Amino acid sequence: MRLKHIPSSNLKILKVVSITTLLFILIFTLVYQLGYRVNISESYPRGVYKTIKKTSIEHGDFVMFCPKDGPLMQNALKRGYVLKGICEGGFYPLLKKVVALEGDKVEVNKYVYINGIKQPKSKLHQYDPKGHPLPRTKDNNITVPKGYMFLLSDYHELSFDSRYLGLIEQNATISLMKPFYIF
Repeated sequence: MRLKHIPSSNLKILKVVSITTLLFILIFTLVYQLGYRVNISESYPRGVYKTIKKTSIEHGDFVMFCPKDGPLMQNALKRGYVLKGICEGGFYPLLKKVVALEGDKVEVNKYVYINGIKQPKSKLHQYDPKGHPLPRTKDNNITVPKGYMFLLSDYHELSFDSRYLGLIEQNATISLMKPFYIF
């Protein structure tokens, strides 16, 4: 259908924009199907991460996961600790590093200690940069049970991770990741 009231130069622009948009969607879909994900949060360097095929989660793995929806996560979304996205509750999946698994001893005090070793950039903050009190995990001094993990960011000290969320169920994991291209 040709719209006679639109100048031909505008129609050309509309065609170019439409084709470009369709190509972008096609490329994005293909890249997503190949296992590439973009990290736009500050917890780890912004960039492209690639899903990796593994049958089990190990210490040091990067996991992308959806935390359980509830008042804690809704408040985190409202305050901007997490981004809007596709997880139940409307927030974006989180990317964190596994620092403790079944049998590991976790102590959360002023810092996080795993099996007695102080973790880098693990200071427990009482308030966010805007002065809001941060939640405290109830998992202050525990041994990680089967099926759970304790996650931290050793990149950004103000990351919203297990210091505030507590233990995360391993079945909340969407995928295991590795950095592919950091911008």
